[in-house]
Amino acid sequence: MRALIRSLFLIGLVLGFVTGSVAMASAHYQMRGAGQIVVCTGFGATTITLDADGNPVDDKRILCPECTPALAALTETATPLPVLTGTLTPVTYARRDIPMPAPEAPVHRHSRAPPVPV
Repeated sequence: MRALIRSLFLIGLVLGFVTGSVAMASAHYQMRGAGQIVVCTGFGATTITLDADGNPVDDKRILCPECTPALAALTETATPLPVLTGTLTPVTYARRDIPMPAPEAPVHRHSRAPPVPV
């Protein structure tokens, strides 16, 4: 069951990335409005609208396709750290005394004898 949920989550994640990439690629090649220039800066994307003489008319901030993934990664949402609700006590284990069998007496073997008695 856990593998199925993990697989479905992975498929959803991949589909989300693929559709986002396709949307960004299609937005890149759409026809621009007449007299608008999109400038991507380090602080975000800025759209400059120009009139017929080339003078700036309006200053709007929109997201351009190239900057959107980078700006999405720069969100400042920090996950809160878990708070301990009690005191921690160390785990102690009881010592186990397991009797060891006595070692066997060594057997002297001749140099030409087989290693194990047959």
